[in-house]
Formats: sequence, C-alpha cells, structure tokens
Amino acid sequence: MAHKIEKKSNPVVLERNTLFKGNWLKFEEIVYKDFKGSVRSWENVKRTPDRGAAVIIAVLRPSSRLVLIRQYRPPTDKYIIEFPAGLIDDGEDCIVSAVRELKEETGYVGKVVTSTAPVYSSPGLTDETVSIVFIDVDENDPQNINPVSANEATEDIEVFLVDLKRIYGFLNEREEVGDKIDAKLRTFSLLNNIL
Repeated sequence: MAHKIEKKSNPVVLERNTLFKGNWLKFEEIVYKDFKGSVRSWENVKRTPDRGAAVIIAVLRPSSRLVLIRQYRPPTDKYIIEFPAGLIDDGEDCIVSAVRELKEETGYVGKVVTSTAPVYSSPGLTDETVSIVFIDVDENDPQNINPVSANEATEDIEVFLVDLKRIYGFLNEREEVGDKIDAKLRTFSLLNNIL
C-alpha cells in the first residue's frame, strides 16, 4: 500500500522580536510559518555581534597528542574539557581566528591543514555557527618547546596534551573527577575509539 505524500511548503520566518539584549547575547522570539502553513513561535539566543566561532582540533606532531583545554563555563557552573575555541573577531575568517585563539589559549602555533564551512552546534537553541579548523603543531618548532598562553583576565584555562589513542579513556577519567565534556569533543572521542 502506497503512502500518500502530503505536499509541504517551506517554512518562512515572518518576524524576529528582540525580548532582551545584553552585552554579548540577545534573546529573541522568532515568528514563522511552518511547513503546514501554521504560524508558530520559537525562542532563540543570538550572539552579539554574530560572527561565529572557530573550534580548533590541534594535533602535536610527531607524537600525535591532541591539544585540549579545561576551563570554567559559567552557564554550566562546571569545568569543561573541550577543544580550544574562540569567537571570530571582526575582519577575521575562521582560519585567522583559529591560529590566533590556539596561540592565546595554549601558546602553540601550527599549520592549518583544513577547515569546515560553518556548522551549527545547538540549532534548537541558537543560530550560532562554528567552523572546525584542523591544525598540525610541530612540537620540535622552537616556538612550541615551552609554549606560553596569553589568556584574557576572565579566562581560567588549563592545557592538556592527550595521546589520540587515549582520548576516550582520558575523558572518562576527567568525568570521574567532576569535569564535564563538550559534545564536539565527546563525539570525536567516540569515533576515534570505534575506528
């Protein structure tokens, strides 16, 4: 028995209403017409300014150690283990931002291998995008022998260098001591463990 295919229209945003605006975030209501033609509303959080972020997957060569950070994240009231990352500054692209953020947060410098187009990290909550940038770090480069980070006064960042073969176990160990894990990093570790 064949199923009748219902004709759907593309959803259309009718209006965006700002409900609250702070220094870095804006809370808005989106009024839209859904695929059935019904008018609905959705709440959304936007960054201001909205330029996206760069997430850095940096690997030390030749040791194949992954550069990770641990930092306190006020919305979670927890320390989170994550990839180095940062907002893209005005006039930057994701690659320039990634190289800058890696140096600021970890002290390491490296060569960009590739990057992704912007992707959504939590599309049910926000329209924020992140570009994932892969960087090889030559650990024998004199700049990387004793790296010194240049964290902002509000950043409390600890750097971890973790063998790619041990990433899954390392994250489990960090959870046992109370740290929480960023979803992008946990997904990476699961794939790395399976493959």
